[in-house]
Amino acid sequence: MSEIFAAVDALLAKARDGGDLPEPVERERLRKAAGLTQVEVADALKTRRETFAKWENGTAQPRAPKRGAYAFLLAGLADIHGTQGPDGWLTLARQARPLDTSTDATEGE
Repeated sequence: MSEIFAAVDALLAKARDGGDLPEPVERERLRKAAGLTQVEVADALKTRRETFAKWENGTAQPRAPKRGAYAFLLAGLADIHGTQGPDGWLTLARQARPLDTSTDATEGE
């Protein structure tokens, strides 16, 4: 049964179409405000720096579960450094951390 809910969750994430991430300029601002490099964030998210750079500048979008982790990181940085511009994404991003982390799903970049 959990497979059905996982499939529904994936459809809902797709329907959100980026609603859990801020605009690209805000993604970069938050990372830099925290003194983090692209390499550090990419390593934490288990992706290549080049892939992360595309996520940050908005030319590509991360997929679950990395998308949720990235959104959650950005929400945490926004809590520390504030946010500029529309902040509707924050509510969704704060909810991105899964309640059950006992299963380690692997996902391609």
